[in-house]
Parts: sequence; C-alpha cells; structure tokens
Amino acid sequence: MEQKRRLRILSKTWETDDAATFTLEPADGLPLHYKPGQYLSLIFGTKNGEQRRAYSFSSCPGVDEHMAGTVKRVVNGEFSNQLLTHAIPGDLLDVAGPHGRFLLPDKQVNTIFYIVAGSGITPVISHLKTLLSGPENPLQTQKRLPQIVLYYANRDSGHTIFKAQLDRWIREFPGRFECLYFFSREKNADHALFRHLNNGLLEQLLATHFAGQPARKYRRDTFFYLCAPKAVMRMAEMTLRTLGFPEKNILKETFIPERHLPTREPDTGRTHAIVASKGNERIEFQTFEGETILNAALRQGIALPYSCKSGVCFSCLARCIQGEVDVVFSDFTRREGPGQMVNTCIGYAVTGQVELVYE
Repeated sequence: MEQKRRLRILSKTWETDDAATFTLEPADGLPLHYKPGQYLSLIFGTKNGEQRRAYSFSSCPGVDEHMAGTVKRVVNGEFSNQLLTHAIPGDLLDVAGPHGRFLLPDKQVNTIFYIVAGSGITPVISHLKTLLSGPENPLQTQKRLPQIVLYYANRDSGHTIFKAQLDRWIREFPGRFECLYFFSREKNADHALFRHLNNGLLEQLLATHFAGQPARKYRRDTFFYLCAPKAVMRMAEMTLRTLGFPEKNILKETFIPERHLPTREPDTGRTHAIVASKGNERIEFQTFEGETILNAALRQGIALPYSCKSGVCFSCLARCIQGEVDVVFSDFTRREGPGQMVNTCIGYAVTGQVELVYE
C-alpha cells in the first residue's frame, strides 16, 4: 500500500548558517515522480521504533536536474540536527512518498499570494521555479500569466533561505513577481519592512495591492498559499476570510505535529472491519473500538501511508467510500462519511465496516 524508497545524497549545500539543501537521487536508478509543493517523509530508525519527519522538495521537475530538499535546524530537533550535523554525500536515506496537496492551481488564476516564514519557503521555492522558469504548465498557457506576490518573514537577511535567488527574480520579473520581506532584527534592508506581519498590516497590504476592497472577481481568481508557524497562518487565514476570499482558495502547509491530541480508550472486545485500497491493491484488517485506523494497521504490520500522526500533514489522507469515521482534531471532532476525506492517523471507525481509497 505504501511504497518506500532509498535515496542517495549527492550534495549538501548550506543556504544559511542553520539550513542546507540536500540534492538526492534514487539509489535504485528508477525515477521518482513528484509535483512542486509536495514532500517526502524521511524514515529514521530509533530505539523507540520508526520515526518520520516530512521535508518538502525545494527542487522543481523539469527545472532542476536532481530532486532536492531543504532542511532547517530546529532547536532540540533530533532529526534536523542529525541531518545537518552528520549527513554527508553518499549517505542513504529511507523515504516514503511523495505526499502532499500543497499544489499549484490547475485553472486560470489572476494572482497567487504566498505568506511564509522561515523554512516555509521550501515548498514555495518549488512553486516559484515552476511559475517563473519552469516547463509548460496550465498556468503558463493562460493568455495572461498570473501575478505572484511573496510575503516572507525572517529575523534578518542572513537567515533568509533562498534570498539570493529571490532577489534575482525581483530584478528579472519586476512586473510579475513582487517580494516583500519582513525582518524582526534588521532595518533598512531592500524590499523589506522592519515589522512583524499582523492582521492590520496584511489588510493594509492587500488593500494597496487591490486598490481598495478586492472586487468579487479578484477574490474568486486569487489563490493564497500559507506555510508558516501556526499563529501566523491562523492570523492570515482569519484576515483573508474576513475580506471575503473563499476558503477553497486558501491552502495551508504545516509539518508541526499537534502535541495534545485527545485519544480514546481502546476496547479490544469490539472491532470494526476496514477495507483499504489503492489502485489494484486491496487490504482488509480489523481495528479495535477506540483505536485509530492507522495504529490498527501498523500494529498488524500493514504499511499505510503516514508521516506526522497528528492530522496536519495529510500523508495518511484517504477517501471514505463506505461507513463513517470520527476524525478527532485537538479542538473538535468531525464525522466523515462516503465521499469525504479521512485522516486515518486521527480517524476512528464508528460503523461496523469502513472502506477507504488512497488516491
């Protein structure tokens, strides 16, 4: 059900003092197909069993010769520190994926906004390579190419990943690519404000961009991509929804797991039948009452896709075909039925049988 691959590190390039890009190739020589905005789940063996972390592609198919991912050091982050301190060219990495729904729109759009901070630029740089220098895609066949706006928050220039590349695009595409940096510890930098991005400032910037309240047609044809700490994304999403931008046009990406997810008490005397399929592969297994679908599969040695185990990365997402599932987030529970998408890592079967399809 889940395909694991082994990748070889070809090179390691430092982008800042605390972030590096790893260029990769499949160890088996077979291609690995991915889309801009997707990510791989790196698999680490530890004394506590298998652990996974998601890292976005910073490369772009058709632009970069090799796939690449960029890693930023996390304070007390076991695996980011392991990669940045110890990984070298020639090392092999076990991965699953690619995964992710942080994808470019497949229809005509007027403007694409990116609101990012820190390493949130990683999936965005893959998008930008596609939009500004990539191979032909549906957006580049439009009569009018979309305008691209990037709001990018960091401490200062020295900690801004891919700043040199972004500055080149600012010069090369002055009428099409707008980039505004937000620095908390640096004044008087080019294309930058010495401010934190907040809802008032975001409203002001959008009002300036749209010359007032955005008209309905602009709200409909504008897409927003958010990849930043949760507080920033929450602020941005609330501001955008207040201004009338449709929820379906606001895409979010985060890999920070929820720390305080509610759990249910397993009842081994009651079970649910699960049918999971992908393509021609079909798997049947049982889950206990009060046990997540993913944990039930892993307990029985069944390899279903996953990464964060907390419902934020969407690696484990499957479409419900039959039955109902309670998807339990940190602050609410949503019951999903046929036709709805289910996070199996936080999903509990509530009917006798549940059928899921991985797309």
